[in-house]
Amino acid sequence: MLSSRTLNYGLSLLFPLILLGCGAQTEAPKEQSKSLHVDTLTISTSNLRLSNELPARISALKKAEVRPQVTGILQTRLFKEGDFVNTDEVLYQIDPTIYQATVNSAKAQLTKAFAAESTTQKSVNRYRELLKKKLASQELYDEAESAYLQAKAEVTIKKADLDYANIELSYTKIKAPISGIIGISLASEGSLLTVGQSSYLTTIIQSDHVYVDMQQSSLSLYKLKQAFSSQTNTQASIPVLLTLEDGTEYSEKGYLEFSEAQVNASTGSVTLRAIIPNPQQTLLPGMFVRATISAPEARDYIVLPQSTIIRSQSGEPYVFIVDEKNISEKVFLELGNEVGNGWIIEKGLKSGDKVITSNLNNIKNKQVVVIDSDIDVDQLSALNEKL
Repeated sequence: MLSSRTLNYGLSLLFPLILLGCGAQTEAPKEQSKSLHVDTLTISTSNLRLSNELPARISALKKAEVRPQVTGILQTRLFKEGDFVNTDEVLYQIDPTIYQATVNSAKAQLTKAFAAESTTQKSVNRYRELLKKKLASQELYDEAESAYLQAKAEVTIKKADLDYANIELSYTKIKAPISGIIGISLASEGSLLTVGQSSYLTTIIQSDHVYVDMQQSSLSLYKLKQAFSSQTNTQASIPVLLTLEDGTEYSEKGYLEFSEAQVNASTGSVTLRAIIPNPQQTLLPGMFVRATISAPEARDYIVLPQSTIIRSQSGEPYVFIVDEKNISEKVFLELGNEVGNGWIIEKGLKSGDKVITSNLNNIKNKQVVVIDSDIDVDQLSALNEKL
């Protein structure tokens, strides 16, 4: 029979062996935990025609503020607000009484000047004949000729006075300077209108075509110009499509007309202006729309879902890819345009790379991974369409 001392001694030798065995068993899962299970997306190119959507505002192609050019009482308004008016169509009539009287006076003064010219001309002719016969002195002839020249000049002055009076009389009929849609009348019959008044009577807007004003970053504008410079036809216009505030696509197509020559120092943006047809008067000045500028042609791009892209503390984008040995690798990216819920990758990835899409909070660089599932870009697109 074993003594208690012998039993205690045997247990003391066995206990470390048990602990050692347990330690060996716990180390095996530890080795396995180094491998992280992930899902991946195999990169391939997509053929896309890129577009850039910008907030835009409609402005009139031409806008005229109608003001009086003479002072007087407004007698009549001759148009209906909101109608289309043609160039030189009479819009208002100012009381012409005073200006007609000035015209009549100028005509009378011109008639008087013509009479004086005729009289002095006859006097010059008479003295010329007498001078030839030496029956009059040179002095008398010179005085007669001077009087004639003065009378002739007076005729020119009176003609100018009559022309000016007629011009002022014509200004009593306030006419449309351009063709277009006329706005609200801000003056009523009986109002006193004055030359140089600050307030206008009405406005006329030419809106069969309108301007679309957009703000674009200087860098994006440079990329846009680079894209179109590769075309064979360097004079080709850049198309612009509009989406209205309710999401409706506008049927007419416009073209980029102008880009500002300098960058706004506070915003870093450049103003772009397109011109677009407006036959149904759908687009009104001041309206906000979305303008889409499309690239000249479709090209192959690598597009990566935004959810797979990680940002460093400094904001640099990067992803983890899996190499041939199933080891993770941290790759920094250069992003291009945003396309749907993804980014175009300018630099950093190539077709065939496997980008890790799961366990992104736990993944580390140079870590062994186990790929549970792998899909390509086409399968991802099909899955998104089903969802």
